Amino acid sequence: MKFNRDQAIRVLRRFLILFFCVWGLVWLSIRAVEKQPNDRNIVDKCLLAAASVPETVKLWFSVKSTGLEHQEFVMNTEPGLARLGELSDIQHLNNHLYLLYYRYEGTDTGSVYLQNIKTGEVAHTWHVPLRKIFADIQGLKQEVKADFEAQEISVSLDKRLPNNLAAIRILSPIIGDDMSLIFHCGVLGYMYKLDKKSDLLWKSEELVHHSIELDDDGNIWTCSVDLRHSLAKNLRFREDAVLCLDAEGKRLHFYSLSDMFSNNGLLQTLLEATPATTMPDGPYRDPYHLNNVLPVKRDGKFWKKGDLFLSLRDKSAIVQFRPQDGSIVWYQQGPWLAQHDINIVTESTISVFNNNVSFTSWDWSDIQGGSSNIAFFNFSDKTTEYFGNGLFVSTTEGRQTQTVDDWILVEETNKGRYLFIDSLGNVRCQFYIPYHNEPSHAMSPNWARLYLKSGSEFLLQE
Repeated sequence: MKFNRDQAIRVLRRFLILFFCVWGLVWLSIRAVEKQPNDRNIVDKCLLAAASVPETVKLWFSVKSTGLEHQEFVMNTEPGLARLGELSDIQHLNNHLYLLYYRYEGTDTGSVYLQNIKTGEVAHTWHVPLRKIFADIQGLKQEVKADFEAQEISVSLDKRLPNNLAAIRILSPIIGDDMSLIFHCGVLGYMYKLDKKSDLLWKSEELVHHSIELDDDGNIWTCSVDLRHSLAKNLRFREDAVLCLDAEGKRLHFYSLSDMFSNNGLLQTLLEATPATTMPDGPYRDPYHLNNVLPVKRDGKFWKKGDLFLSLRDKSAIVQFRPQDGSIVWYQQGPWLAQHDINIVTESTISVFNNNVSFTSWDWSDIQGGSSNIAFFNFSDKTTEYFGNGLFVSTTEGRQTQTVDDWILVEETNKGRYLFIDSLGNVRCQFYIPYHNEPSHAMSPNWARLYLKSGSEFLLQE
């Protein structure tokens, strides 16, 4: 009996030693993560390099408590799917195409890269101030929660904002003058501009979301919200708006969608006559869901320079708005469904990323027709042609970019994949952005941009 008791004591002692060692490692690692990079000593750096325990623990609790993803996809091992920069064997793939994209890199680090798709050469890197952005998001979360509880705003927004660094999306990055970088942080937040050396130049005062586009004057067009709009407060829905900032982040123009439609006699058609989406996680009526504001840069047969094309996902509608006189020149609902990303293709044709999703259920796993596609609408004869059926599926997001070689780069955002499709509808290659600590997994796409290197310049492909 004495032998068994002594053995049990020894086992318990070893267990306690092991427990306290592991707990000490976790505690020291968490302290190291919480320190600013410049304040970390050699022990802190060794702990961070040796283990990702605190990140894993914090991320697990955050994901479980909020339902937010940490932007990692497990990729299928289908033939021909390569990592970004490992496509040197692909014939006819342009050697001068670069992807501008964001990648989270663990702990408090994330960067935006301008990288050659074929060779992997990195032309430039911007380091994103994730800690600063995270602090801004947490402040915004408390502000909108307090406003909702005080009935100052009529929609609940705080649960839709990320609770951890890994979940922050650096969305829709675009290069400005002097290799500056403009981006925002996902579903709702502020816009930021970094200089070439990654120093923060400014943060917008207004809240923004979804697309970022530049006009020929360097002004920034994006999607915003008007949370205190009187009609939206009375009817309890989220009011989207078009926002224009100058290159210094100062507001130039702001157009509420409800005011825009009311002034053009379309409020009943585009708001009252169709249902306002109600999210299952609480009071969140989102009747418009503006996701793209595209400024027209040159005259065409059916538009003028300065016009704006707007994509309203929850109306399956494209709207052509003329800020010069406040008029809606044209709009059409369908045949696209829950669409994103409008491009001007010719002087009389636009293309639309057609998610092709039915709004009859919140389970969007079943897509009508079995796939998404790109819809080409011809204003001359009012016809729509579809491209890429059966090649890709993306339910709630997606981008499409024309290249100088008449190929199209598709961002299959909800699957973590990019595809180059030629003019005949053949997939010429497909690739993904490797996740930082698991290269066989993909980093979630965040509306990356395509650039063509011409001499020392990088030209945006649209």
